[in-house]
Amino acid sequence: MNNENLSNKLNNFQKYIITRPPTPSPKDFPRRYARLAQATKGEIISDDAGSYCLIKTLYPFDYRHGQYRLLDIISSQALSLSAFTPKEENDTLDLSSLLFVDTETTGLGGAGVVPFLVGCGCLVKGGFEIRQYLLPDYSDESSLLEGFMAELNQDISLVTYNGAAFDIPLLRDRVIINRVAKNLDYRYHLDLLHPVRRLFKRRLKDCSLINIEKELFDFRRLHDIPGYLVPSVYFEWLSAENLDLMPSVLEHNRGDIISLFFTINYVANIFSHGDKVLEYVDDLHSLSRIYNKRKKLKQVEQIFEHIKNLDKSLSDDIIFFHALNYKRIKAYDKALPMWEKLSFHNSQEGYQANVELAKYYEHREKNIERAYRYAQKAAHYPLSGGYQKEQLAHRLKRLSGKLKS
Repeated sequence: MNNENLSNKLNNFQKYIITRPPTPSPKDFPRRYARLAQATKGEIISDDAGSYCLIKTLYPFDYRHGQYRLLDIISSQALSLSAFTPKEENDTLDLSSLLFVDTETTGLGGAGVVPFLVGCGCLVKGGFEIRQYLLPDYSDESSLLEGFMAELNQDISLVTYNGAAFDIPLLRDRVIINRVAKNLDYRYHLDLLHPVRRLFKRRLKDCSLINIEKELFDFRRLHDIPGYLVPSVYFEWLSAENLDLMPSVLEHNRGDIISLFFTINYVANIFSHGDKVLEYVDDLHSLSRIYNKRKKLKQVEQIFEHIKNLDKSLSDDIIFFHALNYKRIKAYDKALPMWEKLSFHNSQEGYQANVELAKYYEHREKNIERAYRYAQKAAHYPLSGGYQKEQLAHRLKRLSGKLKS
């Protein structure tokens, strides 16, 4: 093929070739980005990686979150790490070292999910400040992540709500994908969802952050945007430059972060002054279960004394749990009447109480006849587990043999 024929063929193909414009840089969008900053009361921060919109909001110390004032709920002492972990920990945390983090994303899962808004809150001289990093466009993600990474260091501990399952892994993945960093730099990560569940799930059932702030602080959000609508607000900005609901998204994010600050102080105060902070039997019982797992049996006993003063008609599981605690500290004079009461109840705890009484009279009182009587009572309960049936049958056989000997 000669050069003339090749030139003609290329000319014929020109109409099928779409010329793509070069990828624009942040400076090509001053008007659009300026509109975003104006609508959100923020400022555009630009660097070599792109641009992001930074919005700062200060909550002064006299700010009220429901029935609590910011200054009043702040713990005067360092926070015990044990308040937020299943096991006993020796370390403490200073409030000034905590960074409260919450993200708003373009979806709930998958490789293409992007955090378009990253909120960070911490104590400052004038109160509690929230800094929100808002993504103007996908091409600016590296710039936003660089801004967020500047918040972190090895002395900072992150505080989130369900962040161990979502926010922090997502941010870690995005900084790696965008080659911003190889990891997130921080000391501890406290996911408050888990200590909140340990303390309040028995009573509240619903441990969503919105329900927690309503039940614990009597704080109710007015005109809050539903979480499922948040991604669509960002897509409206990208596709049509519509910012009508963007302030609502920012307020929703700020609400989550300020609630995190109140929640961490509330939980810390429980472990410092449990019987003075908690007023519901279920919450106090949940606290006693935490102490039981940590082998702090005397504290479990103290909580039960408070529980008995609050309510005389306790549920079977609470009575049986604390009877077992009395057994562990060898306070049988307190455990026996509780087992006796339960032994007449048609419940799983009633069965267990009869078994415990059989054990007690066989091994401690050497009263085989009475032990056999309680074991027989236990046998009248419907037992679902094969192991229970086997153990009870073995006990009855042994006691029957002792009575005949």
